Amino acid sequence: MDEGIIFRMSAFSEQGGRKYMEDVVEIRIEYEPTQSPSPAEDYPKSQGHGGQGKTESEATKQTENEKHGHSGAAESGPASAMWVESLANEDSGNNSAPASEEKIAGHAVDTRKSVAFFAVFDGHGGREAAHFARENLWDLLKRQRGFWSKDHSEVCAALKKGFIACHHAMWKELPEWPKTITGLPSTSGTTASVIVIRGVHMYVAHVGDSAVVVGVQENDSDIRLQALEITQDHKPELPKEKERIERLGGSVMKKSGVNRVVWKRPRLTHNGPVRRSTVIDQIPFLAVARSLGDLWSYDFYSGEFVVSPEPDTTVMTLDPSRHRYIILGSDGLWNMMPPKNAVNMCYSHDKMVGPKGMSCARRLGCTALLFWKERMLRADNTTVIVLALQERGGPQIPMHRDEIVVDMSTGIDHVPFPGTTYNTCAVPKEEHEDDMFFEEDEIYGEEHEGWPCLEW
Repeated sequence: MDEGIIFRMSAFSEQGGRKYMEDVVEIRIEYEPTQSPSPAEDYPKSQGHGGQGKTESEATKQTENEKHGHSGAAESGPASAMWVESLANEDSGNNSAPASEEKIAGHAVDTRKSVAFFAVFDGHGGREAAHFARENLWDLLKRQRGFWSKDHSEVCAALKKGFIACHHAMWKELPEWPKTITGLPSTSGTTASVIVIRGVHMYVAHVGDSAVVVGVQENDSDIRLQALEITQDHKPELPKEKERIERLGGSVMKKSGVNRVVWKRPRLTHNGPVRRSTVIDQIPFLAVARSLGDLWSYDFYSGEFVVSPEPDTTVMTLDPSRHRYIILGSDGLWNMMPPKNAVNMCYSHDKMVGPKGMSCARRLGCTALLFWKERMLRADNTTVIVLALQERGGPQIPMHRDEIVVDMSTGIDHVPFPGTTYNTCAVPKEEHEDDMFFEEDEIYGEEHEGWPCLEW
């Protein structure tokens, strides 16, 4: 039986200098279903709902808002996440209080294996697509045939089907989404970078340019880590993406030095049905070739979306003796920091910073925002999740503030509670479940009606 992975988790999200917040992060820890689940147990109860603690950025948000006299629910603040450590403690009635050792010892521990889901959704054109993906993608993935299979190819196929199902479900919601400033249907879309950890295997699926990177230490004597880039950005100028776009009747044009998928739409003064004689405007629009949402890209002749919702998928066997860090980040991080710098910043940070220092995710995010400022650019939304893998039985690295340790092999009830040495930041109780996860809006570099295009 494969032993589960042990990792420390931290997260950070900040609006930067942008007017809108459209990034969203989803973090779920659940039990895997049993061999013969009853109908009520087909899909485990999510650890993302209710809860005791929050990740680092929400605690920071609360602190900063108190200093400036603002409400903790201010939309312009950093993103937040809710974390629930124990199903058995959900009915305690005091989610903000740290658990005592007696309570921990008194829990009926479930030793089923757990599954972990981490996702970064980098929205554009409105927050609707990113929020929809946050609320629905994980459940849609779990419902796909083959998702719980031990066959890697079946799991990857299920991930693809789940992404596409989420994309098509957005179409049903489109009439409810806010229209553009000129009255056209919403142009909201989102990147999606997802990892699912089961046992020692990590499944990755992504569309867009939020990336997943693994820090690798080949030898114990290595003083620097190597960066293994698990994902490749879906840029329109990539030969395979450009060929696919043009095959479907789309095109790619460059604007302000950035290649963009063209939005072919009737001239705004046009009324009535679209005919062959209708004047079509071609607008260089989107700087990624794949996404969830972006329903404007549907081509009626081919019956497909020019901006594809189909993700690239891969599976990786994690070895904590070699794989030290897993980093998920939006392009606000990667546009300022090469992957090799990011993994080595985490590595050196863990060596030098004590237990009460900032988390690895916050260190990366704050450094990226500083780089934006130094280059006199308006900082992009910056979102980071860092998983620091630990060897089972090996020496423990001191925990930083707002980090949580998870052992995937012993069940969720073994996740430490806030208030213990694993989480030294006091977090106020959250009253509204609607604010449970990271939220961030972003003008992404694409041109939107009435919105300025970021020029590089």
